[in-house]
Amino acid sequence: MDREISKDYLKAKRKKQIIKFSIIILVITIPLLLIIDQLKPSVELKKVLLSTVDIGEVENSFATNAIIEPYYQELLTSSISTEILEIKHYPGDMVGPEDTLFIPNVEDLNTQILQIEREIALKHNSILRSQEELKQKHRALKNNLKKDSIQLQQLESNLEKEKYLFSIGGGSQQKVDQAQIDHQLSTINRDNQKNEFESFKKLQKLDLERMELELQVKKQEKVKLESLISQAFVQPKINGIITSILVQPGEHVSEGQALAHVADAERFRIEGSISTRYADKVYVGQKALVNINDSLLQGLVTAISPSVDNGSIDYTVNLKKSNHRLLKAKLKVEVRIIISEKENSLRIANGDYYFGPGYTELFVKNGDQLEKRKVKLGGANFEYVEVISGLKEGETVITSNAFIEKYKKYNSLSWSE
Repeated sequence: MDREISKDYLKAKRKKQIIKFSIIILVITIPLLLIIDQLKPSVELKKVLLSTVDIGEVENSFATNAIIEPYYQELLTSSISTEILEIKHYPGDMVGPEDTLFIPNVEDLNTQILQIEREIALKHNSILRSQEELKQKHRALKNNLKKDSIQLQQLESNLEKEKYLFSIGGGSQQKVDQAQIDHQLSTINRDNQKNEFESFKKLQKLDLERMELELQVKKQEKVKLESLISQAFVQPKINGIITSILVQPGEHVSEGQALAHVADAERFRIEGSISTRYADKVYVGQKALVNINDSLLQGLVTAISPSVDNGSIDYTVNLKKSNHRLLKAKLKVEVRIIISEKENSLRIANGDYYFGPGYTELFVKNGDQLEKRKVKLGGANFEYVEVISGLKEGETVITSNAFIEKYKKYNSLSWSE
């Protein structure tokens, strides 16, 4: 009968086997690792984007897409109801306040002006005639008053004579009374003439004022028509470029109808949209940077839409240099809205490796090796990214995302100049 093997013996035997296998694995693995280490690629840094960690200011911001728009766009409308005879300029043309865009049919207005001019002439003649009548009346009154004055003197003399004759018994009371009546009637007649003239003068004055008012009204009507004709030959108020023509030659347009759009060709602004998740981080007066062909233009957020459209909020940025030579209407640009500004921060150059705040893996020069290191990044602007941890001032970092992706399976690389 076989003897039972003890548990201690089995444990000891198993332990020896594990140690044996471990030694075999180490013997195989260590040389293999050494071989692999010798086979890791060597890269030339002159073909790679590098950045040295330094200390400076970093503006914490977020990027949005935007479009350049003219700072001001003018809508040209018709001042009258008329027919468009000719269009002088078309979309793409540069125009200014001296340029006429449309030739309208103003024949009816010119006819109205001629009619008003005739009415003005008639009113003017009526005023002159009334003034002449007043002068004639005044001259006639003066002549009549002279006659009356002479007649009164005669009647007064006759009255005195009859009174004298009656006093010496050479006349009669009846003749005295008649002479007195004649004198009084002449006086009343003279006073009536004066009153009639004063009444005529007042009425004539009222008629003249009425005719003067009517004349002024007609003159104002003429000025208004002339202004309408002038406005009908549509001219922009700004120097700009025509972006659209909304009518055709021969078309009849109504008063106030839109005819064309003219955009300011000298000044521009930025129109963009942001996700609603940034809504609490954007405000009017906030700094913004606009990147155009690697040139940075400074501006301020001047307007924020109060409504949400498809999960986005519209905003407007006015530029400090709104007439910069790189600004072109409808050009798409990247805008960074500045959330905060940090001084004395560790930073590296921005690049396509940066996908927002958080941890990422970067290759860092360490002697003759490139060491893959876990780095925590913060906010960024167009030029720099804030380094929160993982790097030190003076270290050199690979900032090419293509390089990082290509060698991401390696923890270290050899490099050469």
